[in-house]
Amino acid sequence: MKEKVLMENMSWVEIKDAIENGKKTVLLISGSIEQHGPHLPTGTDTILGYEIAKRAARQLGNTLVAPVIRPCLSEHHMGFPGSFTLSSETYHRVLKDHCESLANCGFKDILLLSSHGGNTAVLTAIVPDIAIKLYGRANVHLIDYLSLSAEAALPFLEEKGISRAKAGVHAGYSETSLMLVASPRLVKMECAEKGLDEESFYDPVNLSRSQIDTFILGVKHYSGNGVLGDPRKASLEVGEKLMEIVVTAVVKAASNALGATPP
Repeated sequence: MKEKVLMENMSWVEIKDAIENGKKTVLLISGSIEQHGPHLPTGTDTILGYEIAKRAARQLGNTLVAPVIRPCLSEHHMGFPGSFTLSSETYHRVLKDHCESLANCGFKDILLLSSHGGNTAVLTAIVPDIAIKLYGRANVHLIDYLSLSAEAALPFLEEKGISRAKAGVHAGYSETSLMLVASPRLVKMECAEKGLDEESFYDPVNLSRSQIDTFILGVKHYSGNGVLGDPRKASLEVGEKLMEIVVTAVVKAASNALGATPP
C-alpha cells in the first residue's frame, strides 16, 4: 500500500502524527479550473498538480501534499464555458490564508508550485510578502517546475520527433500525454483536435511575448478550440517519460531549496 501523502485523505490525527514524525515539509500547488480543449477536462491542471505532487512527496520522503488551490488565475480562458477565475487580489489572499493555515499546522517548510502557467507571474510577485509574514514560523519556497521540466523535456521530445509547436503549451501533445498517465478515463482522444501549431508562436525568442498576448487578447483569439499545440497523437508511453521528467525536476528543485541531496 502506498504511503498516504494527501492531507485531504488523512484525519487530523494522521496529519499530526506525520508532522511529529518528521514530515514538516508541505507542497502547496496552485492549479486551475479552465478549458483544455474538446478532449481534456477543465480540471486538467488540478489533476496533474495532484499527481505530480503525490509522486514528488513520496520521493522526498518528509513531505505531505496540501489541497490544490483552484480556481486561480484564468482570465485568458474565460472565452470558453466552464472556466473559472479569481482576481489577482483574491488569489493573493487565498494563497496567504492557505500558507497561514499550513504554518499553524506545524509545517516548517512550505513549497509553493503552480501547475498552471497563468499563475506563475503573480505567484512569483506575491511570495516575498507571504514569506515575510511567516518569517520565524515557516520558510516559504517557490519552485517554477513548469519552466524547469519544459527545458528538461526538450531533448526527449526532439528525439521522438515532437516539435515545440506540436508539444504545445496548453492541451497539446505533452499535456495530453501526461493526462493519459494521470487520469486516462477523462481523456477523450476521439475528440482531440489540432490547435495553434505555428512554430513562430512557440519559438523561445517569441514565447514570452506570445504568452503576454494571450493574456491580453485571450486564448480564444488564437485558438478557437482552446488548444495550443497538437494533441492528436498523444501517447501514454511518452506521458510516462514526461511524468518522470517533471517529478524529477520538482524533487531536485525542492531538495535544493531545502538544502538536501535529492533522493
